[in-house]
Amino acid sequence: MMIGKIGHVPVVAGGLMVAAVAFALWRTPHAEADQAPPPAPPPPSVSVMTARTVKMAPKLALPGTVMSRSDSQLASEVEGRISWVAEVGTIVKAGDVVARIDNRMASLQLQSDKANAARLAAQLRYDRDQAARMDNLFSQNAIAKSTRDQAKSTKDMDGAALAQANANLERSQYQFSHSDIRAPFAGRVVARLINAGEYATPGKAVVRLVDTSSLEVSVQSPIDAAHYVQEGTPLTVVLQNKPVTGTIRAIVPVGDIASRTIEVRIALPAGAGLVGDAAKVFLPSAAPRDVLAVPRDALILREENTYIFKVDKKNQAQRVAVETGTEEGALVEIKGLVSPGERVIVRGAERLEAGQKVKAVAAS
Repeated sequence: MMIGKIGHVPVVAGGLMVAAVAFALWRTPHAEADQAPPPAPPPPSVSVMTARTVKMAPKLALPGTVMSRSDSQLASEVEGRISWVAEVGTIVKAGDVVARIDNRMASLQLQSDKANAARLAAQLRYDRDQAARMDNLFSQNAIAKSTRDQAKSTKDMDGAALAQANANLERSQYQFSHSDIRAPFAGRVVARLINAGEYATPGKAVVRLVDTSSLEVSVQSPIDAAHYVQEGTPLTVVLQNKPVTGTIRAIVPVGDIASRTIEVRIALPAGAGLVGDAAKVFLPSAAPRDVLAVPRDALILREENTYIFKVDKKNQAQRVAVETGTEEGALVEIKGLVSPGERVIVRGAERLEAGQKVKAVAAS
């Protein structure tokens, strides 16, 4: 009996193994069915704008320089020792003092001229009364005519002397009041051309004052290109690799004989650049023409090419190589497989792949 039971152990073990394998084979497809694949990520959102046909003129890129409309070297009008000069970088308003000249000598001269004018005024009052008395006596035949004429002559000479004294007094007053050198316009002191303790003479520059809020670009334009620009026209100016919109303030209608160019002044917004900055100005060189244009933000610049992404009817991003041309404000002329009315991506295209699904959102 014991031998029979031991002999059935392998049979039972083998049956259990077969059942386990069968259960595993049955369970595997059901486990795979329970683990569903993760959902695909949503397409990235991109901002799009429409390529459109606009009128643009071919442009010349010309070098220019940022200047201030008010840039002066303030000079002394009187002579004397400099007692104080404003520090470099000081911001002043119109009428503020930027330098002072020691005015003690001017003050003494002013007091002397005032006293002299007062003395002559008193003398003239007496001579007028005396001349009136002499004239009255002469009318009564009490004095000779020469005596009356002498009194009148004395009065007239004193009047002339008083006029000269008043002129000297006015000059002394002017020199005293102009011992303070004042700013003729609001700006910033950018250079001290003389220091405290030095002697100033009339006409000698003391400080350089620049109005940094009133900027413009000076550019020399070929005379031929000047026919396509006019005052008040907006232009694109590149300062420190950033585009800025300026307006033509003046076209100087006098050409340089050697270079055959004329000067064009372009007004800039306040704070657009620094005085002395190098600028690149785009001036039209021909009449406007119809071109296909897209916003500058749509361009993706790479070493091998320049391209854009456009969105097709299936909302898939298609990469298109383009050539750029004329610029006008925020728009750039392009040449490539792009048609007017097609949507181009202006934001969010940097990491896209060709054919990738996107969610197009109209850019503001």
